[in-house]
Amino acid sequence: MTRRPKGKFTVFEGYCHGHNIELKENKSIEQAWYFQEEGWPDDHFSTCLFVLEKTPKGSKLTFTQKGVPESTYESLKEGWHQYYWQPIKEYLELKS
Repeated sequence: MTRRPKGKFTVFEGYCHGHNIELKENKSIEQAWYFQEEGWPDDHFSTCLFVLEKTPKGSKLTFTQKGVPESTYESLKEGWHQYYWQPIKEYLELKS
């Protein structure tokens, strides 16, 4: 992953790839994501938005993903929880 607009990324050995759309330092990351999922159209990208906000206890992350084909919605929803949100939660709990 890079810190520049249009910078490309790939994760999970190519299962997902995409590029940065817009980066606002300490505020938000907007990216285009492609998933190698059954039912995901070729050359179709969803838009993921990660918004960061300061809170009295630290930071809050709000995540929104748009443009997900209906046939892949449940699989991707579970994947975000299993591979991203749960591991991040466990990591942060160890640090506190």
